[in-house]
This record gives sequence, structure tokens and C-alpha cells, in this order.
Amino acid sequence: MYGLGRALQFLAMVDCAIALFIGISNPSAYAIQLIILGSAVILFSLGRLIQKKARTPSIGQSEHSSMPESE
Repeated sequence: MYGLGRALQFLAMVDCAIALFIGISNPSAYAIQLIILGSAVILFSLGRLIQKKARTPSIGQSEHSSMPESE
């Protein structure tokens, strides 16, 4: 899940680069830029949410649940 969140954040950064490229090549295409930037915000937020969910342990599980307990 953590990797999926990071991948979505990376895709959001790619979306921002595409919007920047569109802005440089066609400055009058404001609507397309805003749509692409809006999708980037949604992708980044979703990726951040998934990343946070993957890092926080569930209720009843310790953070180091894979380690054996000591006596």
C-alpha cells in the first residue's frame, strides 16, 4: 500500500510537469491546465492518504508486530 501511495504522488508530479509544458507551449489553454492541475491535486491527496494509512498500525497491533516479544 505504501508503494501505491508513493506511485500516485509521483503521477501527480508528472501531471504538474505536463501542465507546465502545456502552459509553455500554448499559454491560452488555461482550462486544460486547470483540469490537469486539479487531477494532480486529487492524485497527490489520495496518494498521501494511502501512504498515511499504510504507515499507521491498526487497532490492537503494535508498531513492531513482526518482532518476537521478549520474556
